[in-house]
Amino acid sequence: MAVTELKVVVEQRPGLCLIRVSGAADHVHYYKIEEAIQTQLDRKQLAMVVDLSELTYISSAGINTLGHAAAQFEKVKGRLCYVRPAKTAQWNFFTTVGVDTIFPWAESLDAAIARVTAP
Repeated sequence: MAVTELKVVVEQRPGLCLIRVSGAADHVHYYKIEEAIQTQLDRKQLAMVVDLSELTYISSAGINTLGHAAAQFEKVKGRLCYVRPAKTAQWNFFTTVGVDTIFPWAESLDAAIARVTAP
């Protein structure tokens, strides 16, 4: 199976920022996710959805980045939600390392958007 290069796209939407992640967040490229999230936090964007539905691989450094982001959003009382990876094997990795219960997850983009924009 070929590993696809990590692609991170930031979209501004009414009331939130959407970050779409696709490909492999390996130990070399995970920083792209970190930079995208941190840039939006620096801009005081406190409602964010990170769409991981097209994620094909994530390293421990990538997991740490997601955990750090969740902690930062909690600290500033922001709203953050991750969209679950569509690939079962990738989601199983998140459940194996235990972050399925501590990160804010949604099963779809619409559900994640509703979660961060709810009053």
